[in-house]
Amino acid sequence: MKLDGKVALITGASKGIGRAIAVAFAREGADVAVNYLTSEEDAKKVFEIVTSMGRRSILVKADVSKSDQVKMMVDRVIGEFGRIDILVNNAGFTKMASILELAEDVWDEIVDVNMKGTYLVSREVLKHMVERKSGVIINMASVAGIVGETALPGNLHYNAAKQGIVAMTRTMAKAFAPDIRVNAIAPGVILTDFHARAGVTEERIKKRIQDVPLLRAGRPEEIASVAVFLASEDSSYITGQTIVVDGGLGMP
Repeated sequence: MKLDGKVALITGASKGIGRAIAVAFAREGADVAVNYLTSEEDAKKVFEIVTSMGRRSILVKADVSKSDQVKMMVDRVIGEFGRIDILVNNAGFTKMASILELAEDVWDEIVDVNMKGTYLVSREVLKHMVERKSGVIINMASVAGIVGETALPGNLHYNAAKQGIVAMTRTMAKAFAPDIRVNAIAPGVILTDFHARAGVTEERIKKRIQDVPLLRAGRPEEIASVAVFLASEDSSYITGQTIVVDGGLGMP
């Protein structure tokens, strides 16, 4: 097993890509701290799957955009497991709005959760990883943050936050090498309820899939397999990189 004995904290792990990563990590031998904010029932199901595989798990409710809650979450995970070997900054969401109609409070909310949340959780976990001189961080970017408005129209705030995560990944990778590796994953259109929750119609999603060279949406498990790779020794010579997993959507 590629992650045998490792301890992972995954934010936004109650559903979608986060859930798939939690399950994949447990399958590879990791103990998993499942962070959630609103979806407690879904988080409990992930907890049950992880523990059914013989791995340890805890549920940690926390808003990643609030520094006091982030500190509480990290302290609890370390108190329970003794360390954090792997951090996956997966928590994120969006609300669709055109550039000229984007309200300031919506901008703040999306940037706070997606980009500031990634920073706050990383900062708290890095204090621990630096002390141990070991660790892996995986940030969740997006093809939307790489190709811009054409990837998901009406999503300027989200696109900007995700591009910020790409820059943050490179900066942290340089700052904390050689002991700590930091990489990112940039998914394209993935089969979760993410777009529906953001107000994207099914028709619009189908149209976007037609732009994917592979002519299909990706599965959460296909993102999870990349996360396992980046968390394991298989990627021991990779840091500061953003792995695009989008079926070719972001190609020029």
